[in-house]
Amino acid sequence: MDKIVTKKQQLLQKLITDYDKNLNNQILLVCLIYIGLSISWNLIFKWFNVPFSRAHIGVLILCFVVQLAVFWVFHIVNIPQKIRTHIVLLFVIFVTISLYFGSGYSESWSYFLLIPIISSLYGKRALSIYYSIIGLLSLSIISIVYPINPQYVTDGIDISNRILLYLIIATFSYLLLSKLNMLYNKQVNTVVTSLETTLEQVAKSFIIAMEAKDHYTFGHSERVSQYAVALGKQLPEYHDEQQLKHLRLSGLLHDIGKINISEDILTKSTKLTDPEYDIIKTHTTFGAQMIEKIEGLEELKSGVLYHHERWDGKGYPSELKASEIPLDARILALADSFDAMTSTRSYQNEQFIEEAFQELEKGLGTQFDPNLSEALSAAKPEFSKIYSEYHNPLNEFEKLTDFL
Repeated sequence: MDKIVTKKQQLLQKLITDYDKNLNNQILLVCLIYIGLSISWNLIFKWFNVPFSRAHIGVLILCFVVQLAVFWVFHIVNIPQKIRTHIVLLFVIFVTISLYFGSGYSESWSYFLLIPIISSLYGKRALSIYYSIIGLLSLSIISIVYPINPQYVTDGIDISNRILLYLIIATFSYLLLSKLNMLYNKQVNTVVTSLETTLEQVAKSFIIAMEAKDHYTFGHSERVSQYAVALGKQLPEYHDEQQLKHLRLSGLLHDIGKINISEDILTKSTKLTDPEYDIIKTHTTFGAQMIEKIEGLEELKSGVLYHHERWDGKGYPSELKASEIPLDARILALADSFDAMTSTRSYQNEQFIEEAFQELEKGLGTQFDPNLSEALSAAKPEFSKIYSEYHNPLNEFEKLTDFL
């Protein structure tokens, strides 16, 4: 599950970087075409003495030269994409101010309205707000200090209306950005949720195949996953929902390696021989080998591989001890043992729930992580609830038919 989130973040970052790169190139290309056309038709008007333009050719050529310099710098210098974005937006503001003075258009202040629209195209709220504010301050200062027509005195009404129109455009640009971000997040969450659902269905398919070999253990993996989540909720390491989903899937798949073990051994009602017990112990390593080959489930390997390790180092398969054992595995060890003690098996009858709790508490510091003592105490009501639900005969029948 963590890998899914990491991959999602990596893909998203790559998508954003590629999008910014393309958008930067497109903005510069549009500016180049606009400035080039402006220079061309203004030169034509001057040559033929047609009174269709009051633009200052020198200002337009200056914008053209600056843009060529930007292209040149981008081509020969390895500049991070974020800095390139700022350079492009600053260039847009430079062109806007230049056109205010050099276009000859009596309403050239309206070019400033492009700043919030262009900055919102990047899909970043902070960037949009930052450059919208810069554009607003530039428009306000220039309107007061440098009125475009010296013969016409720009009064407070003109300035206030310009600022109002600018704010309206900036607001709608921001709202458009917010809506697009919301739509994108919904789409991403839908895809991720679908992937998580698929992985859980894959996990349950494995469980059905595995537990069909031993009717005594039917529902064991589901219960262990729920007990594990109940414990995880009491720990700060699992306050993140993704971590709890990770723990739940680990619980569902912790015994998946038993699919490779003979039904005769799994359902044997008498004591296992040493060779048979050695075969049983291979389910952790075999299960881990299965899990690591399935994309999206690889990070569940530690729980599957190490849930039979003991705090005192006497477990299997690697005889890890104490904090060497991954936390997922330590939690699963408690959950697995509790369900084993409170369920009827081919080789034992179920214990009463209070007796099972006492056995777990006795094992803290030897078999189980003593640091989970408080979490276990806090999770007892939830354990009791899960136990009651699964030991109701009618509920057991309904759960069985759900799988069919």
